[in-house]
Order: sequence, then C-alpha cells, then structure tokens
Amino acid sequence: MWIDPSTVHALDHPAGRRELAREATAVARAAAPAVDIEILWDGMWMRRVGPHYFPDPDLFQVGEPNWRRWSHAAEKYLRDADDYWFHVYKPQPGDAIVDIGAGRGEDVFAFSRAVGPAGKVYAIEPHPVSFLALEKFCERNRLSNVTTIQRACVDAPAGLEIETLPVWESNYVRGGAASSTSFAVKGVRFDDLAMAYSIERIDFLKMNIEGAERQALPGCRRALDRTRYVSIAAHDFRASRGEGEQFRTLAFVREFLTECGFKLTTRDGDPRYYVPFHVHGRR
Repeated sequence: MWIDPSTVHALDHPAGRRELAREATAVARAAAPAVDIEILWDGMWMRRVGPHYFPDPDLFQVGEPNWRRWSHAAEKYLRDADDYWFHVYKPQPGDAIVDIGAGRGEDVFAFSRAVGPAGKVYAIEPHPVSFLALEKFCERNRLSNVTTIQRACVDAPAGLEIETLPVWESNYVRGGAASSTSFAVKGVRFDDLAMAYSIERIDFLKMNIEGAERQALPGCRRALDRTRYVSIAAHDFRASRGEGEQFRTLAFVREFLTECGFKLTTRDGDPRYYVPFHVHGRR
C-alpha cells in the first residue's frame, strides 16, 4: 500500500485526518514532483491536481497509485469522452445532455465543458457512494450547469438493489433481496424524471449502466422521441466472461434504437474489447 495500512487505521477519523492528509500529500508530491497535487478530506477523501478535484472514496485502498494517471486525470476524462461517446456527435455550446450512469463524474466533466454555461447536463447515478462522489466532483469543480439525480432508470417504478463490486465501475442494478454488498436504490422511468425536471429537448443521451439497458430503454421511449443523438454502452463482453446472461444486451439495444428511429453506427473493428459494444445513434 502507498500509505501503510496501520497509519490509515490510526488516522482515518475526524481527529486524525488532517495529519493523514499531510502525510499522503507529502508522499504524492514526492512521487510526482512536477505536479501540484494535494490530498484532502471533504466528506470523503479526494485528490486535487492543479485546479481540479477528484473525489476518491477508495483512495487508501489501492496499492501503488498510477501516478501518471492521477497527474493527468482531467485530460484523460476529456480524451475518453471524445473517444468513447463523441464518435458520431460532439455536443455543442447550449446543448442539453442526459448522462444515465454518470458514475463519479468522469464523463460529466467533458459534457459540462462541451455545452458551456448556456447548456445543461443531467447526471443520473444510483449508487450512494458514487453519487456522493459525483456531487462533490461537481461542487468542487464548479460545474454549475450540471443537475445530479440519484435514481436508477428502469421501465417501471421499483425498489431495487445495486451491487458494489471491487472495481466500482462494474457496479450493477438488480432486483431481489439485499446482500452484504448491495444498497437499496429507487428505480424510476426516465420519462417520468424528464417530466419532473422539465427536460424537454435532448441533444445527446449517453447510457452506461452495466447491463441494465434492457430495463432502462423502455422507460426512455417518450424522451427518445425528442433526442437527437444517443450513445449506449451494451455489455455483452461481461456475459462472455461468464458474469451472467443479463449483460448480453447488444441485440436488444440495436433493435430498440432502430424502432425509435435512430440510424446506428458501431465500431466493430476496434480492437478494444468494450468499444464495439458502444452503439451510436442519430436521427
């Protein structure tokens, strides 16, 4: 571990966190001497790199950090959004974006910049830890054009569970009983959210919800009628890895979006295992 676990155990409490932050900052600056980096506590652990803040609830749970990635996280967020989601359309100033499965704000950072002060981003994330990180990310980075919403998007209102996995990006919503690693979440139709938040024109809708596309898309049907561009991540590769057939959604996503009037594009020749499952649609 980059900070000794006994030190974390001794100091990770209200009276000791200032000292833990100082020690962690010193280690980070020694490892990345050319970077203006700081570790701080604000309801959760976070990193400041230059002017940007990155909430990181798992900060002290990793081994040796990827210091280069930490040092260039903002640039990576922008580059990844351009690569993964803006393949067909790059949002413009004044656009309205819906981000279903906003995680901890990685894509929201790029979306907020793309639409500018005249635009709007609606960032939807059900997991309570990720949602708190998302809120902190938007607050600390002054993303004033972002509205955060803690809900799971499904085809009918329901009480659901979201599983917490070691790699948080793989957390997924499911029905059934609670487990020791799950949290209760509220499932709603996005069409109902759109009405509640007065979301009218949608220029770009991104969805990345780890296999729940089959449940979420029918609950977006009315909103999709007024959506110009979509980018939906299917997750068949997780089914192929043996994680469950509920992740095999590519055929459904393609059929559903086609029925909704979108012309589809996929990057079937991309060698990265997940990129060919991103379905981009335009009206």
